[in-house]
Amino acid sequence: MGESEKKGLPDSRKEQGKNLSRWKPGQSGNPNGRPGKGAQIRQKLMELAPDAIRAISEGIKKGDATCLKIWADRCDPAPKSILPAVKFNCDTVDLTQAALSVISAISRGDVSPEVGTSIISAIGQAAKVAEVDELRRELADLQSAVRDMRNE
Repeated sequence: MGESEKKGLPDSRKEQGKNLSRWKPGQSGNPNGRPGKGAQIRQKLMELAPDAIRAISEGIKKGDATCLKIWADRCDPAPKSILPAVKFNCDTVDLTQAALSVISAISRGDVSPEVGTSIISAIGQAAKVAEVDELRRELADLQSAVRDMRNE
């Protein structure tokens, strides 16, 4: 006799049917508010922080270059690169032409590839904003047309 037969439980999920004790759509799978693994890991790290700081400090006093680098990276991180301002001819009406203008400026050496990539990324974001604006206008037009049809 199997373990499930002793307890009077079905042998499989099919026999058991839908488990009524499971949460329903829209309900939390964590009803007791038990912290997730990420929260537990962060808590453990926070508990270790004073010891880690003490160990790094002692390592610095002993001349450990790795400890000094860790301390320097955390206390005075390297600044993010600041891209220089650039000027070149660029079509600002047609976003595709604007991106092609940037590629052309990169190929001529007027703009560094790093700066060009950043500009093209900004053009892509502008294209998304323009697309949302266009969709809003089209939706407003459609809603207006539906209202007009209902009023007729």
